Amino acid sequence: MTRARSPLLAVLALTALGAALRFPTLDRQSFWLDELVTVSLLDRGLGDVLHEIPRTEATPFVYYVVAWLWGSVFGLGEVGIRSLSALAGTATIPVAYGAGAVLASRRAGLVAAGLVAVNPFLVWYAQEARSYALLSLFAAATVLAFGLALRGDARWLACWAAFAALAIATHYFALFLVGAEAVWLLVRLRASRPVVLAMLVPSAVVLAHVPLVLAQRGNGEAVSGSSLVSRIAGIPKNLVVGYSFPAEALGSALAALLLLVGIVLVARAGPRERLGAIAAGSVALAMVVAPVLLALVGVDFLIARNTIGAVVPAAVCVGAGYATGRLGLAAATALCVVSAAVALAPAIDTTYGRTDWRGAAAALRTTEGDRAIVVTPYMSRTLWRPYLSGLREPDPNGARVEEIAAVGLATEGGYSAGRVEPPSVSAPRPLEGFRVVAVERKPTYTLVLYRAARPTLVPMATLAGLALTDEQPGVLVQGP
Repeated sequence: MTRARSPLLAVLALTALGAALRFPTLDRQSFWLDELVTVSLLDRGLGDVLHEIPRTEATPFVYYVVAWLWGSVFGLGEVGIRSLSALAGTATIPVAYGAGAVLASRRAGLVAAGLVAVNPFLVWYAQEARSYALLSLFAAATVLAFGLALRGDARWLACWAAFAALAIATHYFALFLVGAEAVWLLVRLRASRPVVLAMLVPSAVVLAHVPLVLAQRGNGEAVSGSSLVSRIAGIPKNLVVGYSFPAEALGSALAALLLLVGIVLVARAGPRERLGAIAAGSVALAMVVAPVLLALVGVDFLIARNTIGAVVPAAVCVGAGYATGRLGLAAATALCVVSAAVALAPAIDTTYGRTDWRGAAAALRTTEGDRAIVVTPYMSRTLWRPYLSGLREPDPNGARVEEIAAVGLATEGGYSAGRVEPPSVSAPRPLEGFRVVAVERKPTYTLVLYRAARPTLVPMATLAGLALTDEQPGVLVQGP
């Protein structure tokens, strides 16, 4: 009885640790652009949500339907809507244990659960109102069912088929992971009739999504804004230690060394554990390598977050290595400590966090007369509504205003090396009829405030020229 309880208590403790990293700081950071798109989409009837997804999104329907139902109960605030992702991220931890225990051993499952609990990449997306945490959960569930199905139980083949369908209907990149699992099942179970029947379910889901894929094919082009080489090189680092954090070069090198220990130790595992590690590792590798190959031939939707489903099977793979002895367990513990510290960095220091639209909006909350807001990066009034309501589009010829607020936000949102920096303003640009009354440079945004003695018509080109960066600004008008 004691032995049976021991893994359960450990899994519960690791799940509690994962929840502690995900839930308490859900509102520490502002929504960033993609989350504001989610909130804007969900703030309407379900029929309208479904109608807009082909036009505005690059992923299938499942997350948005679930999030719409969730938001109807818990609201569309930062805590309300992000708590869905936090719950999915927390639930992924015991599923990772199950996958590791089935494919390798209980000890490997515990190590995998520990790695998943503190993984900075998973923690980051468990605090984001997008589909990635739900994708990670369904992907982990397919790995668990896949491991059990390899034992020849047709019931688990049915479960695998169901989770595979859900994963694909949540994010298209799940197809790469599911495809690799399908190959393993076909080879190991000799393409038996139950296996072939199980394949029909995710295959039917893929076919059903073809019209949606065609409608959305231009919606994911923004991911290719940086060079393909840098995105390929960044994926392993991002999956292990996430985005930016203090002492990033040192932390990344240490994590890479500790990860290498786990990979090398897989060779010392027993035959069953080693085979399970190879199966899990190959599935994880497929979810990364397949989209890389597609990007190299011109079908480029490659970005680290789309490969998030690889984290759990990769954790199972290295977990099997770490579980071989004291050296492995020591390396796994060290990697967990490093990962937990990195995961906490954005909550402690906002300059490693997301774009601070909430903070910038707070500085613009009230005005006594009409004010023009010139903001970079561009933000529409619809998307800014959760933080700054009542904005309107200016007349094409310009705006008659008493104030002009030029705002520049630190826009990398944790995606580049090092902390983010807002634009610096050594000398604000002069504007006839206006005087500079405030220059504020906060950790996450810069604000220059101009004021005139009376309402003054300012042409659009002049307003755009006040932008604090070289990006195309958004120009909006705020009333009193």
